[in-house]
This record gives sequence, structure tokens and C-alpha cells, in this order.
Amino acid sequence: MDSNRRFLPSFALLLAAAAWGSTVVVAKGAYESSMTPAHLLISRLTLTALCLLPAFLPHLRMKRETCVRGIILGLIFNTGLVLQMVGLEHTPPSLSGFITASYVVFTAILTPLIMKQPTPGRTWIAVSLTLAGIGILALGNDGGGNDGFGLGTAITLLGAVLFALHIIFLGRWVEPETVQSLTLMQALTGAGGMLCFLPFADYQLPATWDLWWPVLYLGIFCGAVTLFLQSWAQSYVPATTSAVIMCSEPMWAAVFAIGFGMEELTWQVLLGGGLVVAALLLTAWPGRRAKFLETLVEELRSRRARRRS
Repeated sequence: MDSNRRFLPSFALLLAAAAWGSTVVVAKGAYESSMTPAHLLISRLTLTALCLLPAFLPHLRMKRETCVRGIILGLIFNTGLVLQMVGLEHTPPSLSGFITASYVVFTAILTPLIMKQPTPGRTWIAVSLTLAGIGILALGNDGGGNDGFGLGTAITLLGAVLFALHIIFLGRWVEPETVQSLTLMQALTGAGGMLCFLPFADYQLPATWDLWWPVLYLGIFCGAVTLFLQSWAQSYVPATTSAVIMCSEPMWAAVFAIGFGMEELTWQVLLGGGLVVAALLLTAWPGRRAKFLETLVEELRSRRARRRS
């Protein structure tokens, strides 16, 4: 990838984090409109697969190894998504976003164990900044209904562990030439699992626009688009770095909540969000900045040499 475009994978992950930050707000609104988590998940994951299948149909022919890896990634990610959505029914939206963001910690802890490689000290600093930011955000946003560490919290926390595993294995397996195939298999795995559950869910298609728009938004943008963006970006960005960037999700959740008038702008949001942004800058851009400085120094040396000659 050209040096002038190395920021694109990090930006793609940031866009995915923003989309997922809006997920809990949109999903919670759908629940309040009488849609159950099962009905929302069936509609959402099936729509995601229907969007990706025609677009990536030529990539359905793949190596057996790629197919198996795509199914494994799909099982991990979609199970984590199910746990997050089920936990959301018993958890305030803002609290759910903060708990889910703990996958950055699990990613930093599990990466050395699974990948058998050390985590850079700079990443641990970024993790610390992110945790501090999330903690401050959580202090000022209890969602108006925090019932402590209950069933919803435990379920959401387990989902965060699965999201961490998904980030690690996706970073280990994805390559630029397998992005489309892995993305498609993850979507088909999620849709297949939901369709198997269909006979037991008393499923009904959304009957009104108030129920259809969250399905369309979550299925197309937060599903098909962001799943591809994450897979593509992680073929260039390390797993732990990806986790820190996507851990800006609760900050985006707060932005959307404030934008829609669900919460007020407080000093906790400003300070906590600022720490998360600092972690993103520390994690995503220092390599690019160092390369820029190296190129600049080399150019100055070349000019000096030409003047002397």
C-alpha cells in the first residue's frame, strides 16, 4: 500500500467503530418498538448475507482452508453479536457500549498467548488511556437504569471476549486476496445460524417503517459494509491496534446519544472521549508519522548534497 494511503485502513476501522457505536442506540430503540432481540437478529443477519452474496458471488469459490476459517470467524463474531443484543435487552445502551469496549483489554491479554508474540509497550499505554476514557465515560453515563453487575452485564462481557477472539483470529488469517471470501463466509454463517433458529422464534417480518429502518440500517451499513471494512482493514492493521481503534465505539455511542437528545454533553464525555482519541492517535499514526519524518530528513539530505555538488 502506498505510503500516502496508509491511513485508510485505520480510518476504515474508525468508521466501523462509529457504525457499531450507533448500533446499541438503534437496537434499543427497536426493542422499545416491540421488536425482540431474536427477530432483530434474524432480520439483520439475513439482510447482511443477502447484500454481500451477489456482490461477492465470484469469491464463493475459495480454498477449503479459507472456507473453514470464514465459518470459524463467523461463528465467533455472530455469537458475540447475539450475546451483545441479548444482553442489551437487560442493560442500558450506554453501559452496554462501555462493557463491549472491554474487548480491547481481552485482545491485548489474549494476543500474546494465541499469537505467541509480545504486545508493544506503546499498545499497553494506549490500552490504559482507553480504559481510563471508558471509565470516565461510564461514570457520567449510567444509562438511567444501571442495575449493577447483573445478567445483562455478564452476557455482554462474554460477548466482548468473543469479539476479542474474532479480532485476533481475523488479524491472523485475513490477507488482501481473501478479504472478500472471508467476509462472505462470515455473513453466510450468521444468516445460516439465524435461519436454523427461525422455526423456534415465532418470527414475523417487520410490519411498519419504524421497525424496518433499524433493520435496514443495522443489516446493510452496520452489517455488510462494516464487516467488509473490518476484514479489509485488518489485513493491514495488527490485531491489538485494531482493537484499540475500534474501542472508540463507546465514544461514538455517546456522540450519537447526545446528538439524538438522549444524553447531555458533560465534562465526563469530553474528558473520556479525549483520552480515547489520544489512544487512537498513539496507536494508529506514529508509524506513519515516523515514516513521514524519515522521508523528510532524506529529502533534506538529498538537497544538501545537490547544493554541495
